[in-house]
Amino acid sequence: MKIEVEIVNHEFIRIACTGEMQVDILKRLEGDLVYKEVFQKQQPIIIKNPGYEEICESCKFFQDCIEMGEIGVPIIIHGEVVGVIGLLAFNQAQQARLFENIEGILTFLDRMADLLASKLDQYYMVEELEMHNKKMMKMLDLVQEGVLITDQNARIIEMNEQAKNILGITDQKLLPLHVKKFIERVLDEESVENQTFELHHQLFQKALIVTKKVIFSKNQSKEILLTLQDVETIQGIAERASEEQMKSLQHIVGSSKQINEVKAYAFKASQSKSTILIQGESGTGKEVFAQAIHQVSKRKDNMFIAVNCGAIPENLLESELFGYEKGAFTGASAIGKVGKFELANGGTIFLDEIGEMPLHLQVKLLRVLQENEIERVGGNKVIPIDVRIIAATNRELSELIGEGLFREDLYFRLNVIPMMIPPLRSRPEDVRSLCDYFIREYNELFNANVQGFNKEVMDVMLQYRWKGNVRELKNFIEYLFNFIQNGYITMENAGTLIERKLDIATLTEVRPTIYSLEKMEKEHIEKAIEYVKKNKQNIEDAASLLGISRATLFRKLKKYHNEI
Repeated sequence: MKIEVEIVNHEFIRIACTGEMQVDILKRLEGDLVYKEVFQKQQPIIIKNPGYEEICESCKFFQDCIEMGEIGVPIIIHGEVVGVIGLLAFNQAQQARLFENIEGILTFLDRMADLLASKLDQYYMVEELEMHNKKMMKMLDLVQEGVLITDQNARIIEMNEQAKNILGITDQKLLPLHVKKFIERVLDEESVENQTFELHHQLFQKALIVTKKVIFSKNQSKEILLTLQDVETIQGIAERASEEQMKSLQHIVGSSKQINEVKAYAFKASQSKSTILIQGESGTGKEVFAQAIHQVSKRKDNMFIAVNCGAIPENLLESELFGYEKGAFTGASAIGKVGKFELANGGTIFLDEIGEMPLHLQVKLLRVLQENEIERVGGNKVIPIDVRIIAATNRELSELIGEGLFREDLYFRLNVIPMMIPPLRSRPEDVRSLCDYFIREYNELFNANVQGFNKEVMDVMLQYRWKGNVRELKNFIEYLFNFIQNGYITMENAGTLIERKLDIATLTEVRPTIYSLEKMEKEHIEKAIEYVKKNKQNIEDAASLLGISRATLFRKLKKYHNEI
């Protein structure tokens, strides 16, 4: 065109130009008023008399401009001016050529601006796609699963770092033979959803859980997404999750085999919705276990409500459990009252000393278990509830059933998941742990500095039968803290206190009750016979229960015929 050309960006930096202006490339323009006008008006600006037009008045080159003509056209992307393409004349010949066909020049510049805009837009799109791709790969590298994309011929297109680690490779372009065969086996399967495949190698073998999805298919070309999970890793995560969930149960003091078995059993029970019946002597920690079960269950974010059925008067227990409507009885609140079952909705209700519940309330409780609904005292509206019931007792419910004091159908409804807390005397190793725990607790409460029990006192603690179990042990330690608050507790400084509180004379007399094998055998046969009679079964069923033949059973029955 034999006219000078320049392109400036949104910061008025000359990024491309011809002629003598090239010495100032990538520098900011000294006179940029015309281009600013182009940006503001988003339309071409024509300057026929540079240095003397109105737009030039505030320019430092006013009336001293070296240009003899200028046309600026905006470069627009998505409605926004991102730069200007300008044609400049510095002599009369260029001036004549610039203005001899302004309409043609503007059409040409518009097309050039559109071409630049489209190229720049394309560049931005490619740049954005590359950035998006990098983000996606970073995200894929953060996930626990191995992710890879392959074609139908098992050639890797893309894979994340986790996939490389799982497959044991460093370069996706150089696949070991055992990895390639593994991928081919997966691709040969028509449908793969969380399916286990073995990755075989001379030095190792690992099981992987694989899912396959076709993400692109056209003609004979396919792209397939594979997700990989190492079974061993998943098991480790599951174990850690279980350990995290079990924290509330692990906080229960005790490390004996018996108590650890109860903790493990309680955790499994906590993950279900079924009713639990906790049995155990008084003071063994039935409510502690009930609370821990709630804390590791899916209901932990909702209420845990504890009700002692033996501590509330019979005439008040019904309204405590089920609530009442206003005016239900004399002395009732004018606005009524919400019962414990409603308060525990979505959570857990713990019914301690369930054996003390009156028979008429046992009927209402049975309905709650069967229908998942309650009615308030004095009301006729059914209220649906979602409550998990954990019941507890230190009494033998089967005896209460025999005495007509407990409903057999309610017992079966409560005893879906039976749970037994062992007495403290059967796990003496837990006495030490509990002593340490209660000493720390009472040191803080009494602002004391008791170091522990010496061997002689600890031997007494280990031999004592603790009929009141953990509760009795705790109360005994609190009793000692009222008199001793420093150093070790010994027989010298606590002997008299211990004798007043514990029956020391029984320590040497305590020994396990041992029956003869013959007596144990007779009792087992007797129980088996009673069971089959009660359930209207045959003598062969009794033999099966005992694990002996029918002939052997008859021989032993003959032996004990005077006693059974």
